[in-house]
Amino acid sequence: MEKILASKMRKSILATATSVVLAVFFLFPGSLFALDNVDVGKLEHHFKNRYGVYLPGGFTVKVVKVKDSDIKGFKEGGYQVGFPDGRSRTYPFFVSRDSRFLIMGSAPTVKVDEMEETGVEGMRRGFLATEGGQVPILVSGDGKTIMVGDLENLDADPAADTARKISLENVPSKGDPEAQVTVVEYSDFQCGYCARAANQVADFLKEYKGKVKFFYKQFPLSFHKWAEEASIASLCVYDQSNEKFWKFHDAIFEKQGEIKVANAKKTLEELARGLGVDMKKYNECVKSEQAKRRVASDMKEGKSIGVSGTPTFVVDGFVISGGANIKAIRNAVDYRLSLNSERSGR
Repeated sequence: MEKILASKMRKSILATATSVVLAVFFLFPGSLFALDNVDVGKLEHHFKNRYGVYLPGGFTVKVVKVKDSDIKGFKEGGYQVGFPDGRSRTYPFFVSRDSRFLIMGSAPTVKVDEMEETGVEGMRRGFLATEGGQVPILVSGDGKTIMVGDLENLDADPAADTARKISLENVPSKGDPEAQVTVVEYSDFQCGYCARAANQVADFLKEYKGKVKFFYKQFPLSFHKWAEEASIASLCVYDQSNEKFWKFHDAIFEKQGEIKVANAKKTLEELARGLGVDMKKYNECVKSEQAKRRVASDMKEGKSIGVSGTPTFVVDGFVISGGANIKAIRNAVDYRLSLNSERSGR
């Protein structure tokens, strides 16, 4: 669980060789620290909503060492996390005095030239170029202090932007369409971890019947030479029947070890034919540019929300990577269900 949280924080804050502390961030209601005009309840609610799906039970958190910072308009402090095994660790943060913005991490000093205004007094935004892409940075108004990270709006739903980027129209699905929690998988038919996940997901959906609606997205990795062909074929089967798609999906993973580039086309055709698919329509579809564009669209969408490997799952807009980690998905779903239960009980 800590590894998953560490991965999420690295993507959120994207540490370089600075002193920014990135790993697992937890928050739990209970902090009673008065931070000038900062609304601690709002701060805690934001973190609970932002990171709650990744939190295990039994941890404790309290705000410590809060003091004025060198950045105008912000306080600095730390979240002291107590883990169930007795360990503890403190993670630094900055919070604006008006209780609107939070920055996780410490403040290394770096010089930058061009920055843009954020709308927050004493804070400008820019980017540093790295091998992994652009790293968001924030710079104090006087240009003397820089932090690796970005502003998080405490008034916004942290997963809403991710959820909005995911199209669920004309996508293979399972489960109750009215279920409370939405799970999306980005997968690759040639991926060994995805094959393992397929079996686990089947059991998971039985366990959460009526509670989860599940969607399958295509994300064939470039080094898997027949994966894209399988993705295209699966969508052509889906166009004829959602039910047959899932049977085709299961059959590909069952035969994954037998499929090679040389026999992929024939094997996929045989599997489709065995399901009673209209082969004329199927063959026309697999040759079409439209089918290829649909796969490319899924991949572009996945990359836009941070998908880089498979399988990657998204639970109500919260991205869970790290392979076939069904335990993490269960924790996320359980949390979202409990949150919905709390809301309905109000």
